Amino acid sequence: MHHSDRPRRRKARSGSGWRETETPRHLAIRACLVRLVVIAVLFSVCISLLLVALLLFRYDREAARYDISAVRRMPKESVVLEASGRLLGYLHGENVATELPLEEISPFFLHAVIAREDSRFYQHHGIDHWGLLRAWLRNLREKRTVQGGSTVTMQLSRMTYELEGRTMDRKLLEMAVARRIEKSFKKDEILGFYVNRVFLGTGMNGIEQAARGYFGKHASELSLSEAAMIAGVIRAPNGFSPFRHYDAALREMKSTLSRMEDEGMISQAEAEAAASANPVVLPQSRWMEMLKKEARISERTYLLSLVDEKIRELFPSHVGAGGLTIRTTFDSRLQAAAETSIANRLNDLERLPGYAHPRLSEYQGGVPTYLQAATTILENYTGAIRAVVGGRRFSHSEFDRAMRARRPMGSVFKPLVYGAAFERGLFPGMMVSDGKIEPGEISWSSRDWNPQNADGIFGGKLSVETGLIQSRNTMTVRVGERAGIDTVIAMMEHAGLGKSDSVERNPTIYIGSTGASVEDVTSAYSCFSTGGIRHEPYFIESVTDRDGTILFQHEDKNYRVLSLGAAWLTSHLLEKVVADGGTGAGLRQLGFTAPAGGKTGTTNRFEDAWFVGYTNRLSCGVWIGLDQPETIMEGAYGGRIAVPVWYDIMSAAAAIGYEFGDFPNPEGTVSMDLCRDCGLLPKKSCERAGSVYREIVPYDLIPRKSCRLH
Repeated sequence: MHHSDRPRRRKARSGSGWRETETPRHLAIRACLVRLVVIAVLFSVCISLLLVALLLFRYDREAARYDISAVRRMPKESVVLEASGRLLGYLHGENVATELPLEEISPFFLHAVIAREDSRFYQHHGIDHWGLLRAWLRNLREKRTVQGGSTVTMQLSRMTYELEGRTMDRKLLEMAVARRIEKSFKKDEILGFYVNRVFLGTGMNGIEQAARGYFGKHASELSLSEAAMIAGVIRAPNGFSPFRHYDAALREMKSTLSRMEDEGMISQAEAEAAASANPVVLPQSRWMEMLKKEARISERTYLLSLVDEKIRELFPSHVGAGGLTIRTTFDSRLQAAAETSIANRLNDLERLPGYAHPRLSEYQGGVPTYLQAATTILENYTGAIRAVVGGRRFSHSEFDRAMRARRPMGSVFKPLVYGAAFERGLFPGMMVSDGKIEPGEISWSSRDWNPQNADGIFGGKLSVETGLIQSRNTMTVRVGERAGIDTVIAMMEHAGLGKSDSVERNPTIYIGSTGASVEDVTSAYSCFSTGGIRHEPYFIESVTDRDGTILFQHEDKNYRVLSLGAAWLTSHLLEKVVADGGTGAGLRQLGFTAPAGGKTGTTNRFEDAWFVGYTNRLSCGVWIGLDQPETIMEGAYGGRIAVPVWYDIMSAAAAIGYEFGDFPNPEGTVSMDLCRDCGLLPKKSCERAGSVYREIVPYDLIPRKSCRLH
């Protein structure tokens, strides 16, 4: 190309010399770039608005779950009743306040609250966006949380529905609830709800309690300085308490007065006069005596803790307001018997020669390391939990070992393995080898595993019932193989002992390596006395609100875990476990005479001792061990240390009035000949092989096919 044919940029003369002018091509490129930038900005804005809309929609939907009428309900204690209707205790009694109309509250205090907590209260609609921005900027500058930016309405939503926590998720929910409150109530109503409910330190809820507690006055009689001092407490009721930190309370009082002056609520002269005052605060002991007389507060226990947690789950909107009547299934007489037995029996264990762990009597604080125990007692035909002991001292540890801890079940899991096998054609009189598990015998397992029996002895062929009655590990593994590992895992889940997808497929499952709670194991055992039906355990019978409206009524949830025949066969063997020759024979030796069945369990190195048993009416599970698994002591078998606790509890139940009778037999049992090797109908060849025996067979398990082995 000739040099002169190349595109040129034109130059134009300017006042200061030559400047380069853009060609149409460059102008088009620039315009295109501008359009792209504008489109990108608009697209980003649209996406941002869409995300904000989706976020608002999500939290508005979540906020809609909360009962907005709870805002107007003043906090009141919830009454917890046991099954008989007697008082068991109170929940949230510490939140009870005295409600006053705004006209009976000192205007000084109302102004002080607005100046201190939410100066734009009457201008915003629940969220003060400028206040939030100001708080976030300051927190960013300080690199710590200095201001929260919460309006009075946001604080009211937090205290009404107990929306605790400082996460962004919690804050956004708080804002959404605040918007709902603002749409439902007038500003003065919201302010009234707030000042009557706000926590003001040392068990004081609402302005009337604070006025009486700090100054011995009605809320209408507060002076400007007194009102400012109480308002100053709100942000840190413990740190700014006039009882314990008077200088800090005085400083916050002056800060509040300064804010009131800045907002034009009081004059400079009024602020200076009030700031120079030193309000006389009455002794804290006087208020504590008043609180003790007026507040309905129950000592925390495992039972009340369970109820509190369940109510929070069922009715989050009612927790802050309270006023509920909660009827439970608990029996305080049986609860006392269980607690007494655990206390006495474990004290006796700790006094035995050779006991090497810290003792309860030596406890001096911190995380307890002494021996623990847990028990659950429930009704077989309803699932109603009558008593729960989650540990030896709730005041030392609130962790509920009966409901929350999952410990290896050991041999108490074996009855479910046998029950599963009975459904697959096994019978108690059939023969199973008690010999050593040979390499490759469990074909689906990649590991060679050789479990030992408790006595260290391997035997020859023994009856199936001997395997369960004497708790033979090798026989139980072979019985489990007869049922199939997948069937056993499914049975475990069906009985409420864990999710099958969270269990590793492992032959150790057969002898109880999987963990479960005392509650779950006890509930699983109840199906042996009910013909295979498990009623889901529960402890809340009904809940009514302060107006008498029924909010909740328990409905029985039950399903079949085992067939009628398999449940009866298993239960028949578990009755033999507690007879002479069984691992639970100590129960009869202690003097328990009512019909009962059960199974002991002891994990490796004596780390967990179990006994779970049942009568025709009640099931009871007992676990003993250390929180950090460790050998309890040599010879700490479930039959030795857990059975006595069970004996005490169930003997007390009988004395209280729980009647224990015979277990029902299934209709249609048949005494018939079977082949001992396969459990099917025998042939002449079975007789020649000497494998024919007599078995009592439930109607639903009668085999229809003949032996194929002989």
